This record gives sequence, structure tokens and C-alpha cells, in this order.
Amino acid sequence: MNNTFDWNRFCKVVHKDLCNLWPTFGTTMLILVALPFALWLLLLVLMQGDCINFPADVRLMIIEFLAMFAALMAPSRLYRTWNIRNEGIYFAMIPASKLEKFLSALIYTLVVAPLAVYLGGLALDMVLTAVPVGSYHNWIWQGSAGFPFTLDFSLLADLGGGEEDQIVRYYGSMWALCALLGHVGGVLLFMFTSTIFKRHKVLQTFLWMYLIQFVLTLILIPVFIALATHAADFAEWLATLFDRYDEEWIAQRFIMLVITTNVAEIALFGWLSWRRLNRMAY
Repeated sequence: MNNTFDWNRFCKVVHKDLCNLWPTFGTTMLILVALPFALWLLLLVLMQGDCINFPADVRLMIIEFLAMFAALMAPSRLYRTWNIRNEGIYFAMIPASKLEKFLSALIYTLVVAPLAVYLGGLALDMVLTAVPVGSYHNWIWQGSAGFPFTLDFSLLADLGGGEEDQIVRYYGSMWALCALLGHVGGVLLFMFTSTIFKRHKVLQTFLWMYLIQFVLTLILIPVFIALATHAADFAEWLATLFDRYDEEWIAQRFIMLVITTNVAEIALFGWLSWRRLNRMAY
């Protein structure tokens, strides 16, 4: 099919992927949702869970992490054969354009799969909290965590001399945007690698990421040595920088740099994923 977009045809592709969600990824999502229950049971059996208060913030972070991990795994599970010769012919023969199939894959990878795990984790958490035994003594919404890996943004309240709650909201929202964009970029990276690797796609992606990080570390060692050798000059340069620009200016430029990098990562891996699927030969 060509790369045109037809709404009715696109809805049929989305419905087909929905019917395929549980057979291909349902067991994995169920295991991810049940992992907090395993931890709750372990605390109850081995550590007298009734005497331990498992904070709601930590529970929420665990659920959010599991939802993000589900998004990373989704491309390799839901679309395992789309880059395998002969087996992938089924994906190629779906009566829809490549654009429609790619957009449907984005929806289920970025939204549906992680949202299902997130809502399932919240539902299980409420059930375990309602149980009169165990380490869940307060409801999950009674915690203060609004984002994964909560930070104390009140430490930044003196930047710019503004009101503390305004500064907290500003840097909190900016950090949340950076986290969201970074997550989307990571998911698109795993989608791209799912079009390259044919077996153990998630594991191979993590191994290649570790290898690349190791190589970059070796390359940067001379830089670290040079900085350590000229530590006094580097400290003087930092002092000059902070004398010239205030903390708010530096923090804002750093946030913009992170956002720009994440947007570039999204654009790169999104384009590479689309290019691979658009040129896939079966």
C-alpha cells in the first residue's frame, strides 16, 4: 500500500492491533503489573510487613518505572516479526498503508501498553492498600510524588528571587517535560532497534547501549585526566562563569539544552524507525 492516510482504514489497523495486544504482550504486561504484589508479599512474609510502612511515593515510582519498561518492551513483543523475512510478510500484507501501520505502532508503544500497565499497577496498589494486612498503610494518592524520581525543587526557590511556589512549579514542569521527552526518545530507540535485531531485541539493545557507553567512557578518560590536571584553571573558569551569569540563567540554558537534545533524539530515532519500516524488504 502507498503512504496515504485514510481514517477508516487507520481505525481498522488500530482495532487489529488492539485484538493482538493480549495474545502477544498480555502475559508480559500481567507480570509487570504483578511485580509490586511480589514485593508486598515478600515484605509481609520475611519482614513482618504490618510493621513497615511502604511510602506511597516509592510505590508510585515503581509503578511508573514498570510502565516505562513496558513501553520499551512493546515494539519487540507486539511487532516481533516486522523485520523478519518470510515471517514479516504478514505485517506487510495488512491492507493499510505503511504510514497507518507505523502510526498505530506508535500509539500502542507510546500510549496503550504503558498506560495499561500503569492503570493496572494503580488498581493493584489500591487493592493491596485496602487489605488490612501488609505494608501499604496509606493510599497512593496521599504521597507527594507527581513525577517519576521526585526531586525537591524547593532547593531552587532562591533562583531569580521569585515566589517559591512559582519557582517550584516552573522547574517541576520543565523537569517533567525533560523526563517525558527523554522517555519518548528512549522508546523510539527501542522501536528502531526492533527493526534491526531479529532475536532478543530488548536484551541486545541494552547490551549495545552498555558497550557504547563503555567506549565513550574510554574516549572521555583523557578529558577527565586533563580536567583533573588543570583543576585550578577549571575552577577559576567556573567561578568566572557564575560571576558573569546568575544561577537562573545557567539553569534555564541547561534545561533548554536537555530539551533540545531530547527533541533531536526523538526526531532521529523516529525518522530511522520510519525509514527502516518504509524500506523493509520481505
